[in-house]
Amino acid sequence: MRAHSLRILILVLFSLAGQAQILKHGFDKTEYHETLCINTRAHVSTDKWDTIATTPSPGEYRFIKRSAEIAFDNIWDLWVHHQKPLGLIAVRGTVATSVSFLANLYAAMIPAKGEVQLDKGFTFRYRLSDHPEAAVQVGWFVSMAYLSQTIVPSIDSCYKAGIKDFIITGHSQGGAITYLLTAHLLSLQKDGRIPADIRFKTYCSASPKPGNLFFAYDYENRTQGGWAFNVVNSADWVPDVPFSVQTINDFTEVNPFKNASAIIKKQKFPNNLVLKRAYRQLSKPGLKAQRNYEKYLGDLVSKAVKKQLPDYVSPGYAHTNYYVRTGQTVVLHPDENYFQFFREDDVRYGIWGHHQPERYVYLLEKLEMP
Repeated sequence: MRAHSLRILILVLFSLAGQAQILKHGFDKTEYHETLCINTRAHVSTDKWDTIATTPSPGEYRFIKRSAEIAFDNIWDLWVHHQKPLGLIAVRGTVATSVSFLANLYAAMIPAKGEVQLDKGFTFRYRLSDHPEAAVQVGWFVSMAYLSQTIVPSIDSCYKAGIKDFIITGHSQGGAITYLLTAHLLSLQKDGRIPADIRFKTYCSASPKPGNLFFAYDYENRTQGGWAFNVVNSADWVPDVPFSVQTINDFTEVNPFKNASAIIKKQKFPNNLVLKRAYRQLSKPGLKAQRNYEKYLGDLVSKAVKKQLPDYVSPGYAHTNYYVRTGQTVVLHPDENYFQFFREDDVRYGIWGHHQPERYVYLLEKLEMP
């Protein structure tokens, strides 16, 4: 496989080197359609691709290599465009193993900037956002951190072969990891550790929510102008999760509700007592829910994570679980024909029916672009 990959890259080097960047800003239906076809294959063993009937074979890309399985049964695939100096990195989503689902359950948040010990002798330093209160889901972060160890060198190899444009994509859990991978790559680029003339374009597909509002703001600012998209089927439940708890601590500093206690203290008696009691009744349930979220989906789940990753050291959590939808969203909205064609009582997929890539393909074909 390595020899085959090298031959392909050499071909690209001699036939395509020197061409200008070819990725354009804006949502491209053809580009996204190709990612759906490729992401379907990312979830299937390469020797079974001929059996896939749900989505067509990718028409514009050739498969180069698949990474080793790592962390929470995570892999990524590298594809190269047949005629253009364009690479595509596809991150696999959840597969039917308990380890893969563990990344979803490990749903406490950690700061979007810091360092984490993944293995003995390997501390992963990262900056997914410059905002001090930005935070991201820890399970998908750990997956991204492990995968990036092979993704970044592969990007460098492709760059040396003349490829300066990359589509980053993932469906489902793969989309969540792709958010964080994009933020990481842009940070490395800002620090001069990835060439400045590389262009990344991101298609997160059917993705759950990756982090809090401050991460979302920073991510959207860094990718605005049509360089990152979040595509969802509005009948799909996966983009709804993780469930979100907003507390008074999740407001911006200038929000008057964040400093309501100080304002209430200045009120005259007995208004101050009435307002104080009402404020506590409104704020305490959210704070308690956040602590429980962190306890069960952080501290408790981390014990199972340690069995999978013995040398991993759980980081300190960010005391927030305010998950929000992130990125420029393209909504695929089903109509009556969709629900007649894809019946709710289809037992083949159960609760995962509306999450399937072929349903995204169906809705994409009906999407009318302005």
